[in-house]
Amino acid sequence: MEPACGKCGLSFAREPGFYLGSIYINYGATVIATGLLYGLVVAVLGLSHRVALAASLTVAVLFPVLFFRHARALLLALDGAVNRHQSHEPGREADDDDAEAGRLAGLKADDASAGCMMGVALVSIIAFGLLMAAVSLHYVGAFSAPTADGVDLD
Repeated sequence: MEPACGKCGLSFAREPGFYLGSIYINYGATVIATGLLYGLVVAVLGLSHRVALAASLTVAVLFPVLFFRHARALLLALDGAVNRHQSHEPGREADDDDAEAGRLAGLKADDASAGCMMGVALVSIIAFGLLMAAVSLHYVGAFSAPTADGVDLD
């Protein structure tokens, strides 16, 4: 990874453990990609579940490797958007009490924005998981009506 942005000079150096969050972004993107691929292969293309599973497993192995750098860049972008009142430059201090009070108010706003973003992300992940569970149950026949003798016609 480059030490700084070639255009604006923004340092990409962060505290130890900062980029650990990119793992979660990468994981979430991989889950969405494989889930959508599975649904596409089975529902749209009409291929078997085995083919869909093989394609999804292949993507689940390759996608995180290829998306790794993009996940880090996305984490940096999110950090810049949410923590816009924070400086990543060490040694930058406030000149007076009013400036410090303004900076602290900005940090509180950043925390509120981060909390809202995490709430939206959590609701989105749960909704996607429930949708994928419903689709899976539909395709394994959990919602099909049994016949009078208890044998499923699907």
